[in-house]
Amino acid sequence: MTGAKAAAADGHHSNKETPCAHILAEEAPAIRPQTSCAEVHAMLRRNEALSALAVVSAEQPVGLVSRLEFLAKMARPYWPELFDRKPISKLMDPAPLIVEWDHDIEAVSDLLLSQKPKAMIDGFIVTRDGKYSGIAKATALMRMTVTLAGERFNRLSDALHQVTEANSAKTKFLANVSHELRTPLNAIIGFSELLSRRLYGPLTAQQSEHVGYIHHSGQLLLSLVEDLLNLSVSEAGQMELYEEPLDLQELLASCAKLVGPRAASASVHLEFDENGAEEWINGDAVKLKQILLNLLTNAIKFTGPGGRVRLQKTLSPAGNLRIEVADNGIGIREQDIDKILQPFCQAHDKRAHPNQGAGLGLPLTKALVELHGGQLFLHSRLDFGTEAEVRLPATRRRGKPEGAVPETDVEPLTGT
Repeated sequence: MTGAKAAAADGHHSNKETPCAHILAEEAPAIRPQTSCAEVHAMLRRNEALSALAVVSAEQPVGLVSRLEFLAKMARPYWPELFDRKPISKLMDPAPLIVEWDHDIEAVSDLLLSQKPKAMIDGFIVTRDGKYSGIAKATALMRMTVTLAGERFNRLSDALHQVTEANSAKTKFLANVSHELRTPLNAIIGFSELLSRRLYGPLTAQQSEHVGYIHHSGQLLLSLVEDLLNLSVSEAGQMELYEEPLDLQELLASCAKLVGPRAASASVHLEFDENGAEEWINGDAVKLKQILLNLLTNAIKFTGPGGRVRLQKTLSPAGNLRIEVADNGIGIREQDIDKILQPFCQAHDKRAHPNQGAGLGLPLTKALVELHGGQLFLHSRLDFGTEAEVRLPATRRRGKPEGAVPETDVEPLTGT
């Protein structure tokens, strides 16, 4: 068995969907190793359709004669006189590419390119159970490869269409479920708040505690439903930006004010320069606030009492906007950073267990940043803290619009 044939034998066999090498084989006469070069020369001159001849001994191929190469050699001065009477084994290729008839086309292509590139010109031999079956041309292989690529493209297009439709159906389903869940959840939150205010009469200490649990759990579940819907819409490419001129400094100040009570209750010091310079941008105010509030609440959540959280904006040398939320909390292991940016994935840190949510906040934040043409970077060191950097392109910067007025505060959007 030749080296090329051994390599072919190691290739994977066909499956039912992939055509096999036998469809490439063309019937071509075989010659024996003892056939004279003069006889081979005459055969090739008589039949111009013969691109190659297989040299076979005891039904098994032992060599290949390429038409172009053989005729080129025999056209040299004195070569006919030297080789006419000699056996073809003197001028044949003793190690042609040989493939079994049931090898799939992809395996044959790989062998041709990696083991015997010369077969692109000479062709190759196809066998069945080791016995000569025919000659295959590289042109036929290329035509079949193009056909297969076209068929695969069509299958992938159909699959993509099905996935797109399924994703759209999922988004509609989640939108409907979200609507159906939000109505009773808002009722639960509202009635539990009324109960906690004793509007329907006094409560015992235990009742008051349980009402507080109901109210808090309802808010968490409502936040989860909102994040799940937003993430689904983002993945489906259906989320839109409602852009307007915004003072980034004012936006940051508004977010710092909203999370201030949460930071104070956690004994975390929130650092923000309220006297920073104006920086006007084009963006979606609601989505930018959601980005900032998600990052700020996460930073506060994973920073212990006495810790610090810093919010600031800077400009890169290239003019890109950087919004940084840094803390000196528990930090994140390097191997977990990519994981927590995926939906429903969390860093399994026992210290963070009481504060861990559903794993949607950061993936949604990343999606909203990218929707603005920006990037989200996380830099962290275990036990030393985390820095989240939102980088917005310089093209979002703009001048102060005429008659601009400060924006009003809105209800906080919490992450999970």
